[in-house]
Amino acid sequence: MQLSIPRRLGRRSRAVLVAAVAAAALAVAVPAQAAAPPSTHAIAWGKGGFGQLGDGGYADQQLPVKVRAEEQGFTEVAGSLTHSLAIAADGSVWAWGQNNNGQLGDGGHTDSNVPVKVQGLTGVAEVAAGWGFSLARTGDGHVWAWGVNNSGQLGLGAFGGSYATPQLLGELRGITHIEAGWFHSMALRNDFSVLVWGDNSRGQLGDGTGVAKASPTVLPGLGGESGPVYDIAAGFSHSLAVRSDGTLLAWGANNSGQLGNGTTSVTASYSPVHVVGRYGQVRAVAAGCRHSYLVDGSGNVWGWGDNTEAQVAFTGALVKQPQLVPGLSDVKDVAAGCAFGLALTGGGEAYGWGQYNSGQTGTGVPVPMPPRPNAWGPGLTFIAAGGDHGLAIRKTG
Repeated sequence: MQLSIPRRLGRRSRAVLVAAVAAAALAVAVPAQAAAPPSTHAIAWGKGGFGQLGDGGYADQQLPVKVRAEEQGFTEVAGSLTHSLAIAADGSVWAWGQNNNGQLGDGGHTDSNVPVKVQGLTGVAEVAAGWGFSLARTGDGHVWAWGVNNSGQLGLGAFGGSYATPQLLGELRGITHIEAGWFHSMALRNDFSVLVWGDNSRGQLGDGTGVAKASPTVLPGLGGESGPVYDIAAGFSHSLAVRSDGTLLAWGANNSGQLGNGTTSVTASYSPVHVVGRYGQVRAVAAGCRHSYLVDGSGNVWGWGDNTEAQVAFTGALVKQPQLVPGLSDVKDVAAGCAFGLALTGGGEAYGWGQYNSGQTGTGVPVPMPPRPNAWGPGLTFIAAGGDHGLAIRKTG
C-alpha cells in the first residue's frame, strides 16, 4: 500500500522568510498550511443496528452513506457481522460497530457508530474482520489480532478470553494475505504456503483433524512442491484456496454445496477437495456464509452454494458447482456477505445482488437478480462485505 504524504502549499525556505521580515522591519504572521484533502473516503450500506455503517447512526441504509471521519482518507475496508475496519492513508487502523469483545481495538468495550482509532498499529497494509474479532497485517509481513478468542481464532497459543487491544502473533513472518472467517483465521505466506488457526468443528481448517488450533499451523498438502497457493478465502465454516496452476480447492462445511464439488453433504470435508467446473483461470475468490464466488480470467463471476436469497442464480435451488452469475462483466474483484454478493468492475462500478431485507446490495432496488449497480459508482476502488452490510472505497469528488 502506498502512503499518502500531505502536500505543503507555498513552500519557501525559512531563511528567505526571515530575510523578508528583517527587511520590512515588521512582524509577519505566517498562517499554518492545511494538508491536502484526502483523495478517497469510505461508504457503507445495509444493516446498521450496531453502528457498523459508521455514519453516526444505527439505521439500516438501502443506499450508500458516507462513513464519518473522511479526513482520514481511508484506503481499504473490511466487514464482519456487526463491525467494520478501515486502513487510513497514514497506515493506522480505524474501527466501528459492536465492541462487546473488544473487536474495535480501542482499549474499551463500548460500541461506536463512528470510526475510532485502533491502538498501537502503524504501517498496516491489510485488515480482516471475523465474528467478534479482527486481524491486521503490516507491510513487513507481521500479523496482529484482537477481540474474542473462544475458538483460538486470534492465534495466540491459548483458547478463551478476549483482548481489547491488538496482540502481535510473534511467530508469524512473511505474511502476504490474511482472511477471517466467522470463527477461524487464515494467512498466506511469502513461500506460497497456507497457515490456519481457530475453530475446526466443520473442517474449515482443512488439516484433516476437525480439532481447533490455538496457534497458526501450516496446512499440509498446500504450498511448496505440492502446489503454491496465491489466494485464499474464509467463509462461515468453509475455506477456499487457489493454486498457481489455476486449481481451486475448498474444504469445510458442504451442507449447501458451498464447496462446489458437485455434491452436498451434512458431513463436512476435513481436507481440501477440488471445485469442479470449466471456469478456467481464477482471478479472485470470496466465501460467504454458505456460498462462494470466483472471478475468472475474462472478468466473469461464478457462484455456487446456498441460493435461498438468489445470491447465486435466479432460482432458489442449491447450486452444487460453479455457474455464471448473470449480467456481470469486466469484474476485477468480488465479495461475499452472508447471503448476498458484491462485484467491482474495472471501470470502478460496484454491483450488488442477493438478499435485500436490510439493503445489503446497496442498489436501492429490492430485486435480488440480476446484479444491479451501486448508486455511488463509478469511482470505486475497493469493496468488502460484512454479514449484512457492504463497504467500499470511493475517490473523493
